[in-house]
Amino acid sequence: MEFRLVYEGHLPSQGARSEHKWAIRRALHPQLETLWAQHPALRNHRSWLDVPPVPGQTSVMVERSGTWFAPLVTSRLNLYAEVSVLLFRHQPRGAVLSEGGDVDNRLKTLIDGLRLPHARQEIRDESTGGPLPSPFYCLLEDDSLVTKASLESEQMLRPGKPDEVLAILTVVVRKVQVTYDNLGL
Repeated sequence: MEFRLVYEGHLPSQGARSEHKWAIRRALHPQLETLWAQHPALRNHRSWLDVPPVPGQTSVMVERSGTWFAPLVTSRLNLYAEVSVLLFRHQPRGAVLSEGGDVDNRLKTLIDGLRLPHARQEIRDESTGGPLPSPFYCLLEDDSLVTKASLESEQMLRPGKPDEVLAILTVVVRKVQVTYDNLGL
């Protein structure tokens, strides 16, 4: 299974905090929700999203601090992900490790934003308030399920703040082992 996700916003090169990772999750949630609703393989497995999960049946649902999350790539489904990022940033092309901070730190923050939150303080920036969607769609159960990550950096030519980026993520979901549950993915 292969698809693309887009993140546009603040992506600090240093000092990333839980609210930066949450902003990434929040931006990707509606895209992943649409993927679950429209991709034929996922549409056929809507029961994986039952809350609470039905004992003895396959589920991707994970509860963290009262919030139900639906990661697509999970060890329970024997899946892993390869992620390629095309990162548009305001620094000149080729200034990968010098100007504007290290892109490896930005890549780490971006990948952290693809996974489930580890702790309550990662679940949301309390200033946004309001109820969270249920389920809250994420790409990864854990960032250890990314087995390959690549990054290409380009200069963003439109005006903006130095830490603002446009990231186009190409995600390839692969199987560790073919099972009945992941056969269509």
